[in-house]
Formats: sequence, structure tokens, C-alpha cells
Amino acid sequence: MQRKIRLMSAATAAAALALACHAAGAAVLQTFGTGTAVGVATNTAHFDLNTTLANDWVEDGLLFHFSGYGANNGCGYAGVDCYDAVSDLSPAFAGNYMATSGMNAYISVRKADGADFYRIEFAAGSGYQALNGYWATYDDGLRTGSGNFSMARGTVLGLGDGAGFDEVRYFAFSAPNRQAGYSAPALDEVRVGLPEPASPALCAAALMGMAVLRRRKRKYA
Repeated sequence: MQRKIRLMSAATAAAALALACHAAGAAVLQTFGTGTAVGVATNTAHFDLNTTLANDWVEDGLLFHFSGYGANNGCGYAGVDCYDAVSDLSPAFAGNYMATSGMNAYISVRKADGADFYRIEFAAGSGYQALNGYWATYDDGLRTGSGNFSMARGTVLGLGDGAGFDEVRYFAFSAPNRQAGYSAPALDEVRVGLPEPASPALCAAALMGMAVLRRRKRKYA
């Protein structure tokens, strides 16, 4: 009897974990605020050493690429705003950061080794006075999620997906709810974190555990 109770309890726990695995990979979750997406950071980037706004910049295992213009009106250097006077410091960033501008211009974030990541957050900026951001996540070239947001410049955007993704693209437009047009994105203080507890290794363990439990049930039935 006790053996059956233990088997039932283990089966319930494994099933709950399997459901959590499914839910974790169902969609990309958007959050706002430092620490809302990333607790323990495995990779970080601050761009302090990128004094020339170099493209395809690699820092702490992260690869950054921008598709538009570089050094537009001095943006990207020591907190200078993209479109305002050179002496006007950005309210979002205090040091060097990654920025670009152009038609449908975006900043891409990947891992330098091409591996997937599951949680990321960064301070989102814009060359415009208002921040009207748009993000899209990709895995093996296929878009896995996207979303618009309108917040104060410098707001920390967090993205998480238990299924993982290998690229994030960030845009900033002049008006809300746009996905195309002239874009002037900027970002700083990038943090990438560990996978959610329910993915991916723990999910595999849960599925293996359920298979073992099914065999034991048949044995003791």
C-alpha cells in the first residue's frame, strides 16, 4: 500500500512538472524591471570598451549586430542622445551603449557560440523622445515571438521562453504599435540568465521519470 502511495505521489509530481514544461515553452513572456526576467546572470554586456560603436561586437560571450547606421549624430558614445544636441545626455544611459538608426533598423543580440538562451533583459532606449519599442525573438531563423511596448526611455525590458531562442531583435519607432518604418533603437546593461527551472534538462528528467513510473505501475498492478 505504501509503495502504491509513493508511486502515486511521484507520478503526480512528475505530471505537474511535465505540465510546467509545456507551459514554459508555450510563449515568450515580456516583463519590465531589473530582475523580472533574469535572476542570476550568466552573461552581461555594458559596452564600456566599445569606444568606436563597432558592429558585430562581442562581449562576455554575447554577439551584438546593428542593421542601420552607426555613430549617427554621435549616438552610442558616453550617453549622447541620438537626435538631440551633442551635449544633451541621455536620461537612460550614462556610458557607451549600442545604438543605430535607419529604415527598419534593429539591434540583434545572440550568443557568440550560436547557442540558445532562455532569459534576457536590457535597458531599452530610443533616438526619439518617447520610447515605442518592438521586439522579436527567433530560433533557427523562424520568429517565435514579438511584441510592442511604450515606456519611459531606459526601462528594462525582460524576455523569457522555456523553449529557448537564439536571437532577439530590438527596434524603436516614432509612434506606438509599429513593426516597420524608420527605427532608432539603443540598448545597454544587457543580462542573460539561466533557463527556467522547468527547462530544458529538468523537462527531460520529468519525462524519463514518468516513463519509469508507468513501467513500475504495470509491474505492481
